Amino acid sequence: MKLGTKINLMLMAVVAIVLTVAFGIIVNIESAKLRQQTANDATTITGILHADTERMLGQIYRQESYLQDVVDQISKTEDVKYVNVNDANDKYVATTDPALIGKKVKETDIPVIAEIKKKRAIIDIKSDEGAFFELEQHIPIFISAGDTQSKIINIIEVEVVTRSKNAPDVREAEKLLRVIVAGVEQSARAIILTYNDDRDALQQIAENVTKFSFFQDLVIFNNKLDIIANTKKDANEFDNDPVKYKQLREDVLMGKFPEMEVERVREGVSVVVRVMPINVYDEKTKSTKIVGIMEAHTIKESYASRVNELKMRMLGIGVILTAVLVMVLAIILRKEVVLPISRYSIIARKIADGDLSQTVESTSTDEIGQFGKVFNSMVGNLREIDKLKSDFISVAAHQLRTPLSGVKWVLKLLLDGDLGSVNDDQKGMLKRGYETNEKMIQLVNDLLNVSRIENGKFGYNFVKNDFSKLINILIENTVLPSKERNIEVRLENRIGEIPEFLFDPEKLLIALQNIVDNAMKYTLPGGNVTIVVERQGDYIQVKVSDTGVGIPRADIAKLFSKFFRAANVIHLQTDGSGLGLFIVKSIIMRHGGQIWVDSEEGKGTTLTVIIPVVAELLPKGEEGEGTGAQTKGGVGGTTAP
Repeated sequence: MKLGTKINLMLMAVVAIVLTVAFGIIVNIESAKLRQQTANDATTITGILHADTERMLGQIYRQESYLQDVVDQISKTEDVKYVNVNDANDKYVATTDPALIGKKVKETDIPVIAEIKKKRAIIDIKSDEGAFFELEQHIPIFISAGDTQSKIINIIEVEVVTRSKNAPDVREAEKLLRVIVAGVEQSARAIILTYNDDRDALQQIAENVTKFSFFQDLVIFNNKLDIIANTKKDANEFDNDPVKYKQLREDVLMGKFPEMEVERVREGVSVVVRVMPINVYDEKTKSTKIVGIMEAHTIKESYASRVNELKMRMLGIGVILTAVLVMVLAIILRKEVVLPISRYSIIARKIADGDLSQTVESTSTDEIGQFGKVFNSMVGNLREIDKLKSDFISVAAHQLRTPLSGVKWVLKLLLDGDLGSVNDDQKGMLKRGYETNEKMIQLVNDLLNVSRIENGKFGYNFVKNDFSKLINILIENTVLPSKERNIEVRLENRIGEIPEFLFDPEKLLIALQNIVDNAMKYTLPGGNVTIVVERQGDYIQVKVSDTGVGIPRADIAKLFSKFFRAANVIHLQTDGSGLGLFIVKSIIMRHGGQIWVDSEEGKGTTLTVIIPVVAELLPKGEEGEGTGAQTKGGVGGTTAP
């Protein structure tokens, strides 16, 4: 079936479905049912909110009661004059004098409290009362125990009296003071934190009603009719309320009515006000008591507004249908044409970057499906060509390495004078020939390594080893080249002690050495290369930063491709096959790691490598690889396979 036919058939099906759904909406939605549903929703939601509020306020009441019990118990101790616990708003939350609970602290204590908040430290006061001393201690309680920089959540005030002015009595009183403070501090912190969480939860309940269009406000009062949670976050919202509404709240709070419902106008809107008591079971008295009230304001006009919305939807049904048809057509075109082409484009880009393992899924019989089959056939041919190329390079490299090694051996004998003496000019020419031969050997080794990597025969041997030892060898290998190039190489080892973990020391040294050599190669004399080694969770991170020529932004994406060299370094007299970073990335990926580049042309480059230290993160190996989990491997100084 042709693609155009598919689109037409699907479009007709969508039109039929949309028209059927639209007709059902028009027929089945009735204004009366909607009105009733909205009213029921308001009642149901109010009941749920009341239950949540009752539960949270009960928790607050029990926390306050428990803290007061602690204070009451301590207050019975001989020589204790008073114990006060103030909240962050300088109100008593627990005190020896229960009449003070909820009130502002005494005027005489305000300067002391201000000084505590400023200095964030304990203040001791010792008063001479003639025959005895009064010892006061004002202690800030921080949200995090022992952290004097964290938020002050409450302040404890404790006063004890000495039995006399004798030193033993004073010491005894001071000891008692410390014991009381320690006990109250632990209890107060835990209770206040829980108390604050519950207060926050209540405020969240009040604020969440805004998601319902029929709510104007939800207000929660305590047993003193102080607002403790409010949708509008206004603690003084009802200060100027008419007396009859204040009396209504008091009546419900006193239990005169199980609940009350009235209509009133607030903020120019007609609302239904439902006042409900908040009951809590008191463990002490084994009875239920009212500890506050919840007041829900629902908007009467919300019902009418929803009916109007229904009428507008019915009138705009034609517009909606048109929009839906356009959207459906766009979706179809995207699914059947745009997305497949996009997938092909992504895969083609990966193939262009050298990943010939990519194929496209092609199950359809239309034109795009046929294109997918041709595309896969083309990729298969490219893989065959690439395999032939790799086989040729492997054979050629093997054939070249033996004579090159022979030439290297002969040149070495000549340079060392083992085959007779040579003059300085001859030695210079032999040295240049030896260096050129070394470059050829390195190129051959790179070609062989690339061939082995591509054929899955690179021969990794993972053993438990000391990464710090590998880094030390890496630094040793840079001493002579860095001096020759007048480049400073610095190591910042931030690891400290690290357990041995699985890695191939020979291959990983090749990778890291290649990165450092590149950094030195493209750094001008007088520059520096910095190596930073640190632990990042389950990984070791190695950053190699240089002050070199940098890499053009357009070349960064191709940096790890075979035979690639950045445009700005080709003119530099530096050696390189363009294979080194390809090999590096292959080694790092085989270790379960990652590598990336940050560079700015003219300023320098940073290559970052991460290697897992956890065996579970190590990928499964190639066939025939060794994994010496129980064998300690040695790190050698060689940089070539």
